[in-house]
Amino acid sequence: MDIVLEAFGWIGAAGLLTAFYLNTTKRLTTDSRIYQWLNLICAVMLAINAYYISSIPFLIINAFWAIVAILSLTKPSPKSA
Repeated sequence: MDIVLEAFGWIGAAGLLTAFYLNTTKRLTTDSRIYQWLNLICAVMLAINAYYISSIPFLIINAFWAIVAILSLTKPSPKSA
């Protein structure tokens, strides 16, 4: 189980950095559902890892990051308004 939780940290970090890179290079926009799903999944993975290593500040940051992604994914799209 230790290796799985360790992997969550590495994969989550790589995923968030990838999402950031794709956004910075204009390959994904912040409105993109793919971008927000990447943020959500990777932030949850990092939050789980942070809990495992007892890093409360890191857990709070990633929980907040995940909540922002959820809010973005659940807001109505401009096309349906």
